[in-house]
Amino acid sequence: MTKYESLVREEIEATITRAGYEELYPEAFRVDVTDSFRRKLGECRAVAPSDRETTEKYEIRIARRLFEDRDDDTWCDTVRHEIAHAYVLETIGSEAQPHGDEWKDAARRAGADPVARYEGGDTVDAAYVLACPNGCFERGYLQRANRVKQPWLYSCDECGTPPISYDIGDRPPDPDPGTCCVESIPWQTQSDRNDDDDRRSPARYLLACPNGCTAWPYQRRTKRIKNPWLYTCPECEETLLSCDIDDRPSDLDPGRCHVASIPWQEPHVVHACPNGCFSVGYGQHTEESRQPERYRCEECGARTVAYPADNRPESIEPGTSYVE
Repeated sequence: MTKYESLVREEIEATITRAGYEELYPEAFRVDVTDSFRRKLGECRAVAPSDRETTEKYEIRIARRLFEDRDDDTWCDTVRHEIAHAYVLETIGSEAQPHGDEWKDAARRAGADPVARYEGGDTVDAAYVLACPNGCFERGYLQRANRVKQPWLYSCDECGTPPISYDIGDRPPDPDPGTCCVESIPWQTQSDRNDDDDRRSPARYLLACPNGCTAWPYQRRTKRIKNPWLYTCPECEETLLSCDIDDRPSDLDPGRCHVASIPWQEPHVVHACPNGCFSVGYGQHTEESRQPERYRCEECGARTVAYPADNRPESIEPGTSYVE
């Protein structure tokens, strides 16, 4: 048994104990750490009766590159993800949806992220993501494929919902099904795509220095427009502001979002290191504030936290979101 296979077996036993999967036992699993996965991270399948020479009932295969990249969070999450599949197969059977509600409940018990984040695709090194807004799947793309540019033409195999697309690491908080949220693509919906006047229209918003050093026009309400306080002027280092295209930036307060159609001006949610290494404010929920336990501080390695901008908890537990 290799070192990596031993690590997988240790995680299998720990997951069964953590989740209380009384129907499963460690000896029921055959483990394979493989180089054959070019896109998938893991796989779980039932061992056919004719293949059984021992008590093994399931085979779990994990991509070797996860260990070589020293990404402990990802390989552990992948093992837990696959153990949850085995639990659903054991308790419900093969008729259950691969990433349906039963699997999501099992994944949460196992301590795994209950999203089919890598099945059928690989967001490692990807530039864009196509995903079901209900969490059934998420696939990475290196190029702006037709599915990324026009997600409304497709539907999720599990729930039938039109998928969404977005830049890697910038998942929108509450997107409408069938929406393209890739910043470099000038349309979001099918009606936008087919409206020639809209595609040729001038910029609607500005990201600007309040001192008049410079201003950047935007056609869409991007992350920079929604959260201008995250950025500073490269010339005078003043905090930037955002506004509608007809506004005068010099008349507005820095570090605020002055766009009339955006319902906030200042940060509402903070994503931060519990040890004070960094803190970042957002006008709305982000992936980081929804699941801070999935992120670590680059300086001290602590799991991050999230809390309301105006109500920082006195006692903070790493990996906790205090946002209701």
